[in-house]
Amino acid sequence: MRQHFQKYFLWYAFAALTLYVITVEMRPGRLYFLLTYLLFQDSLLNLLLYLTCFGLSVIGLLALLLNKNKVIFWATAGLLAPCLLISLTFRFISGYNFMYSDAVLAWNNLALADAVFPNYAKEIALATGATLLLLGCLLLFRRKTTWRTFTASSALFPLAAVAAFSLIKWSSGVVDDFPALYRVPLGFATAISDRVPQPERAPAPILPTAQGIPHLFLIVDESITATELTLHQPELQTTPFLFSVREQLHDFGVASSFTNQSGGSNIALMSGTRLSEIPDNSFKTFSRTNIFQFAQKAGYTTYYIDAQQAGPVLQNFMSPEDLKYIDQVERPAEGKPDLPYYERDMLVAQRLAQLAKAPGKVFAYVVKAGAHWPYARTYPPDSVFFSPILSPRSIYKDKQRTLNTYHNALRWTVDEFWRKLMLNIAPIDSTVILYTSDHGQNLNQAGISLTHASVHNTSPQEAAVPLWLWDSGNLVQLDEVKKPGKYSHAHIFPTLLQLQGYSPIWVRQQYGSSLLETPSSKAPQRIFLSGDLFGRGPHSVIPFEWKDKEEQCFFELFLKKEAKIRSMREARQCLVYPGPTVRL
Repeated sequence: MRQHFQKYFLWYAFAALTLYVITVEMRPGRLYFLLTYLLFQDSLLNLLLYLTCFGLSVIGLLALLLNKNKVIFWATAGLLAPCLLISLTFRFISGYNFMYSDAVLAWNNLALADAVFPNYAKEIALATGATLLLLGCLLLFRRKTTWRTFTASSALFPLAAVAAFSLIKWSSGVVDDFPALYRVPLGFATAISDRVPQPERAPAPILPTAQGIPHLFLIVDESITATELTLHQPELQTTPFLFSVREQLHDFGVASSFTNQSGGSNIALMSGTRLSEIPDNSFKTFSRTNIFQFAQKAGYTTYYIDAQQAGPVLQNFMSPEDLKYIDQVERPAEGKPDLPYYERDMLVAQRLAQLAKAPGKVFAYVVKAGAHWPYARTYPPDSVFFSPILSPRSIYKDKQRTLNTYHNALRWTVDEFWRKLMLNIAPIDSTVILYTSDHGQNLNQAGISLTHASVHNTSPQEAAVPLWLWDSGNLVQLDEVKKPGKYSHAHIFPTLLQLQGYSPIWVRQQYGSSLLETPSSKAPQRIFLSGDLFGRGPHSVIPFEWKDKEEQCFFELFLKKEAKIRSMREARQCLVYPGPTVRL
């Protein structure tokens, strides 16, 4: 037995180290994501390429930890300590280990570094203890093992590092899961080389010509697919309250988002990016006058409310430059570690009701917590309406259970949110609210699949977002004729400018038509971008078209010749589950 163990020691050690990396150094569910992205959204070849690089990185780490040269071992331990500390700190703060996007966030927000230690002292202390424990285990493992690698085998480490860096760079950080000794420094190296510019934004060039709406809010929800709301599917009871008050909403139908990713859509909404400018390869978005600058110029006190972050960090490509134009940054979950995730949006509704009654002019840009996957965490367990549902930690998406879980999320994070908001804001508060989502969700795939941010075979459902305006005080004059199928995120920025009091003619010349006017019959076709807003990594511009569910069902069955349908009434029979309502 002992001879057998010694004979195959290298394989056992490789397997043990791989298991350690997967369970300790890789964040939960990461294998699921990699299988999804590489095997189902990319190619088998790229999956094999990643597995080869990953295996090489583990062998390189093993060659260092068991190297007969003690200098090499202690140098490895000295480099591994800070890498583990950083990785595990993120694990204790957010529930997942340090990754490329965290490196980008950290590097772009170095000015906020002094706020890290006071806010996360407990998590850093826990990570320090865990790092010392892991290093102690590795040292004990080395002392108990007589097997050693040659000094020259340490050359595998730089070779593996080059391969890993190339893969991280090629995938724009999507594929970044390697041992911490590689992932942390290479994540920073890639983030630095990929760093987006942070120029000064152009000042607001004109003054408003009208007083503007006293209290103006833009709410950007998270992962809300417009086609799954009762407003667009009356038979589906996901938003019954909103459906009951639909006459109070100026609903612009199923709109298209800028991108199928949160960061790109939000920064484009803030900056007035035009559809004709995506992908923004020249980074013009960062130098444009943002909505907060226009608001301040018009005399508003500006608020940025982020329900997704629980600490003083920026997301969605925002930088300290943007903070210069925001009077108040608020994060409802900050300092509330025991607050359930699903309660964050309720605190947002409460805060907006307060701001609606504030003296003076107020503009607020809100990022809701919304219905991001995993859906089960976004609503209270006792509020289940649709069943059966997915378990809170499920990584396999049964189609019907996924829909049920997502629909429960909509009942809470959309319908209950708006119930609380509308019941606490009165016409006398002089408040207008624009509402949309950053992107939608692909709800039509089972098994292991992405819900959004895909870059291959992208479903238009990932860009199908709600868009409506609520004006309880009838402060806004809108054209009576709305044209469903014509609206997108690009209409929001000019709408906000007009509501802030800027000249409609100037706004139209600079940013295109707003929601306050009937879109031209010659309006360009709607599009959205799958992938990075700035064209880094795999991406594509995709036409967006939406059809009524019954018409779509009839159309698809007619083409497939699966049934003879003689009327739209018969078409309803094919609606076995609330499927896609958008198509290319």
